[in-house]
Parts: sequence; structure tokens; C-alpha cells
Amino acid sequence: MTVRIGGDVSEALIQKRKNESQQEILLRLLEHVERGESVSQDGFARQIGIAKGLANAYFNRCLSKGLIKLRQVPKQRFLYYLTPKGFAEKAKLTTQFLTSSYRFYRDARADLVLSFAEAAKLGHRKIAILGCGELAEIAAFVSHETPIEVVGFIVPRSERKILVGRPVVTQWSDIAGADSAMLATIEDAAAALQHFRDEQPAVKVFVPKLLRSLLWKRDTI
Repeated sequence: MTVRIGGDVSEALIQKRKNESQQEILLRLLEHVERGESVSQDGFARQIGIAKGLANAYFNRCLSKGLIKLRQVPKQRFLYYLTPKGFAEKAKLTTQFLTSSYRFYRDARADLVLSFAEAAKLGHRKIAILGCGELAEIAAFVSHETPIEVVGFIVPRSERKILVGRPVVTQWSDIAGADSAMLATIEDAAAALQHFRDEQPAVKVFVPKLLRSLLWKRDTI
């Protein structure tokens, strides 16, 4: 069976989350500058976990748009400061970020509750989550409201070892006691599902409605 991400729906949703991530980085940069912190581009990159080149691009973008400026201080040092335009942009981004994040959490939470209920109805009690990003974390928290226990996360290539107190492993055999799996990742949904089904075709995989709209395939989920 071949699983593919298909159509405009998936591309639009993935692009939406990508744009939100970019806005969050910009917001964090403006917040740091507003606090008057002596933040170098390298330091900022390490602090929020992005590449140095990407941090440099964001600083240059903010400078070119007039959101921040540089001022010279003693000992030939330079500090960034927020302009009035930067203050206004930060306020707008804060509102957009909070609204978007809440909407995504609310919709994802409701969807995952239904998926866990479906699993419980079929007699499953211990689930391994495919993914370890934002949606996977929400799944782990939501599971506490259901009869389902999330026993761990499966990610073929990940440097993480623990997520919300549960192990992050690379394969099904490293998860203790799981009787089924649930897909909970957006960016690589199709690849994660295909990889797992190729290796564990007999294991039941639950796919939340949110992700079903991202997947197109020749067979049913």
C-alpha cells in the first residue's frame, strides 16, 4: 500500500503551520530585544534551537523592516533595540500567535479525544504515538482524560530520548506493552504512517480526523 500526502488541503495546512512557526521565531526575537537583553545572533540561535544562518536572516529582516535598530555602546559594542514600529509588530504577532495556538490546540484536542475513544471502544488500552512534535505532546496530555495510556513515542530518527515523561524510541520493538499505535505528526504524516505500516503491518494504527484530511492513499486507512 502506498500512502501519500495529497492535494491542496495538506499543502495548505502544512504551509499554515510553517508560517506560524516563522511568526513565532520573529516574535521571540522582538521579545528578547524589548527586554534589553544583550543577545547575539549566535546566542539567540542556541536559545530557541535554530541554525545560526536562520537567526542571522531574521535579524537582518527585522533591521531592514525597521523593527529593530543597532546602537553603539562603550567598548565598541553594539546593542539592538526595538523601534516604535517593532513594538507595534510585536503586539500584533502576540495576538495572532495566541489566537492561532489556542485554535490549533482546541481542534487537535477534540479530535484526539475522539480517536482515543475509538481505540478504547475497540478494546485497546496502551498506545504508542507515531511522532514527537507538538501534536504528539497534545495526544499525551489528552490521554489522561481517557482509558488509554500512552506508553511512548516512535520516531525512526530522533535525538530525543524522553517526551513528557515517556520514552522516545526508533522502533516498535522498543516500546513495552503497546497494543496499538496512533499517528500524531503533521509535517511527515504520510512518511511516518507508511514506514510504520511497512514494518508492522499487523499493528492497528489510529489516525485522527485532522490527519486523515492530510492523507491520500489507494486503500482505506
